[in-house]
Amino acid sequence: MIVLKWLIFIMITLMMWTVYYKYIAINTKEFKKERQLDERQLRIRLEILSNTFGYMVLIIMSYIAIKLSGISGNAHNIFTQYPEIFFVVILFIVYAMNVLIVKKKYS
Repeated sequence: MIVLKWLIFIMITLMMWTVYYKYIAINTKEFKKERQLDERQLRIRLEILSNTFGYMVLIIMSYIAIKLSGISGNAHNIFTQYPEIFFVVILFIVYAMNVLIVKKKYS
C-alpha cells in the first residue's frame, strides 16, 4: 500500500513538473535543441507570471487575515484542513485568466 502511494506521488510530481516546464517556465527547452523566446513572447510570459504572483500574494494575505480574525468557520471543512489545495485551484484559475487577458492584449 505504501509503495502504491509513493508511485502515485511520483507520477503526480512528474506530471506537475512536465506541465511547468512545457507551459509555464520562461526558458522552455526541447530535447534536441534549445528554443529561445523572442522579446514579445518573453514579455507576455513575464507579464502573466508577474500578475499571477501579485494575485498569489493577495490570496495568501487574505488567508492570513481570515486566520487572524478568527472567522475561519467550521474546523472540519476541507478549506481549513487542506488550504494548499484551495490555493492551487485558485492560482490555476487566476493563471488561466491572466493568460487569456494578456494574449488578448498582445494580439
